[in-house]
Amino acid sequence: MSASLSPGRKQFARAFVVACAALAVFAAPAAAAPPPCWKTLLNDWYDGHIDHTYAPHCYHEAISHLPRDVQNYSSAKDDILRALQQAISKQTTTSQTTSGQATTTTTPTTTTKKKHTSPVSKAIKDITPGGADSFPLPLLILGMLAILLVLAGLGGMAWRRYQGRRGPA
Repeated sequence: MSASLSPGRKQFARAFVVACAALAVFAAPAAAAPPPCWKTLLNDWYDGHIDHTYAPHCYHEAISHLPRDVQNYSSAKDDILRALQQAISKQTTTSQTTSGQATTTTTPTTTTKKKHTSPVSKAIKDITPGGADSFPLPLLILGMLAILLVLAGLGGMAWRRYQGRRGPA
């Protein structure tokens, strides 16, 4: 027994299917929310220096979100505090010049030398995602090396057992 649709319902069903397909094709993807400013600042610091200026609260939040090992074994906290001081001094310099006072202050600028990298380090940098919260590539390499050594040891044990069962030659 087949249920047939009236011509009006068939037309409505076709229009509904076409509308759903058009919506699926032409719908704009949802925009991802921008990361918080402290995370952007940490990603900026990831190469060893901070290139941009952020709001003062971002520096304090970045310091509070630093992982314990980064706080203990890197200069991240000092670098972020130094960048905060530079941002505050830039902010006061800008506010002094816009208030109509004729004061001239100079802010020290730091120049960084461009590092020449080898092709191997450039290739490693290209394949890693980078960023403060990305998985560290050296840890991945060491883990894979540990697994290979364990497998080699198991292979050696299996070979000795195999040779022991064969008996003397």
